[in-house]
Amino acid sequence: MDYLYIILAGCLLFGLSYANGANDVSKAIATLAGSGVTSVKKAIAWGTVWTVIGALSGVLWGAAIIKNISESIYMDDHEFLFASAMATAIAPILWVSLATWRKWPVSTTHSVVGGLVGTGLIAYGINGINWPTIFSKIALPLLISPFMAIFLAWLLTPGLERVARIANRIRICITPVPRFAMVDMQSRNVIPLEDCVICDCESTEAGLTHGMNISMDSMHWLTSGMLSFSRGLNDSPKLVAIVLPFLFMYDSVPVWLFLWGGLAMGLGSWVGGRKITELLGFQVTKLNHEQGFAANLVSTFLVIGSSRFGMPVSTTHVSSSSIMGVGLVNQQGLNMQTVKSMLFAWLVTVPVAGLFAISVYLFFNLL
Repeated sequence: MDYLYIILAGCLLFGLSYANGANDVSKAIATLAGSGVTSVKKAIAWGTVWTVIGALSGVLWGAAIIKNISESIYMDDHEFLFASAMATAIAPILWVSLATWRKWPVSTTHSVVGGLVGTGLIAYGINGINWPTIFSKIALPLLISPFMAIFLAWLLTPGLERVARIANRIRICITPVPRFAMVDMQSRNVIPLEDCVICDCESTEAGLTHGMNISMDSMHWLTSGMLSFSRGLNDSPKLVAIVLPFLFMYDSVPVWLFLWGGLAMGLGSWVGGRKITELLGFQVTKLNHEQGFAANLVSTFLVIGSSRFGMPVSTTHVSSSSIMGVGLVNQQGLNMQTVKSMLFAWLVTVPVAGLFAISVYLFFNLL
């Protein structure tokens, strides 16, 4: 009988991880595509690789997040209930998949929390949920992080743009200039007819120029990879924690869960990641190279910091809010229709995931 639970846990983890990858890969790489650094396809490929590496690394560094998610939600150690375990796992799959189909960048973390709370309410009652822990370790970081991201992106973007403008006015142009020379025809020495001289050139002239874009784009690639890695590292333990109740026969967290979940997350990223990437990259605000880098840098800083302290912040909220913060500086402004649809999806994520969990619980409880 145990092997049936193992197979079921594997199927549920695959669904959770695939849905997560399809909706969340864009959060780290949308600015690469939106700012024109690279194409959408190449950006998704870059994000997929680093997401998988991060997810696999969860086996080493994800213990704090697993503990917060799996052990601190409910007041007491309840016995395994099949209906509640199924509801907790299926609810996030349903909501995140629906949101991806609707092109809504939603938080897998919020979906997981909504499923846990909905299941807890229907299975154990309102007093069976550890509300102080949910607020302090889960809800509070999720609420604060978007405002921090907006503020930091709004603060950082003008500085990066100013540095880029100054640097782009200072250029070195190296160009060949013809020279005449007296040559001894009997000499074996070759005297070139062209020298390289330092000359003045405008930014529109041909020549080799050295500005900020090349180095800033390189840093953008780096921070995007770091954010993809951090997202995989942050999300993988959460999803593993959801299916742990099915694996009560193990004394510790099986390593294969991280391997299986990481591969599923990568597949979801590559196959289904385009919709949300195009939305965040092109439909929230127009991004130049400096603005895209600023948004990505802020997101990377906040997500890595949260992973270090075991706080399950939402990469969705952090990265999307960073882009909004850039849009507040951008003269093009924000596409308010897109922003409103995103905010709507964020607000309904927890209650809808909770309702899905209650429905799934009632369904399996009646079987």
